[in-house]
Amino acid sequence: MVSQHRPEDFESPPGVEQRRRRHRVRFELLGCAWNGHRLVGTDAAQISEDDALVARPAGSATRWHRCLRCDAWSLLPLPDAPTRDRPPGRDEIVLPARGEPLKSRYVLRLIALTRAFNVLVLLLVLGGAVAVLINQTSLRDDLFANADALQAVLGGQLVGEVESVLSGGAGPLWLIAIGIFALLAVETAEGVGLWRATRWGEYLTFVMTTLLLVPEVLQLTSSMSPGTIIGMVVNIAVVVYLLVSKRLFGLRGGAPAVKAERDHDISWDALARHLPDSPVRV
Repeated sequence: MVSQHRPEDFESPPGVEQRRRRHRVRFELLGCAWNGHRLVGTDAAQISEDDALVARPAGSATRWHRCLRCDAWSLLPLPDAPTRDRPPGRDEIVLPARGEPLKSRYVLRLIALTRAFNVLVLLLVLGGAVAVLINQTSLRDDLFANADALQAVLGGQLVGEVESVLSGGAGPLWLIAIGIFALLAVETAEGVGLWRATRWGEYLTFVMTTLLLVPEVLQLTSSMSPGTIIGMVVNIAVVVYLLVSKRLFGLRGGAPAVKAERDHDISWDALARHLPDSPVRV
């Protein structure tokens, strides 16, 4: 196939600068590689000039269909058994995420995956706390019987703290289990909110991650372990990203600016803005 247009005749996709187009990841292509192209009107018996944004004729037996996500044109045969006369109207079509909103969704879902890992760890810890509650008496007896051996391996301070917890009745253990469950619920809410790219999920993650930085900074005063440093750097990056890129607390225009950015990249005007005069012809 030979294109009638020069590369400079085409406008870059939403969120991609022309001069750096070859050096940036096209998140629209990743979305289409995973979910397939978003085509409309493939089951329509006929199309008209009003449908030029999404479909165009290409001979007597084929038709061009435009992906609403990545702007690629696909040459498809006319439907053998069309189920509708015309492609759906614009009010019937839900436009897929693209441009900066799509890039932001990938970043938020990456953060959500870290929350999913935290949830798995907390589930294991919660299961261990419940197991200790159920077997508290037998565990205390075993600890007292093997205290000397455990002190040689774990240290006297740690063994003493475990003894005090097991000897204090079920109250402290229940408090620990309730605290773990509350943290588990918050981490789950963060993950769901981020995965669905909700505003409340972004605020919840910002607040909880900021609070988590406090004990991490305090821990650095006594221990400079690589795990603590890496965790703190990751959390700082998450806080800065949410605050600046997602414009929390009114920063950089706040929610109205986020909506304007979304409308700029996910709208029929955006599709018209990135439409060449005609698709590639054979």
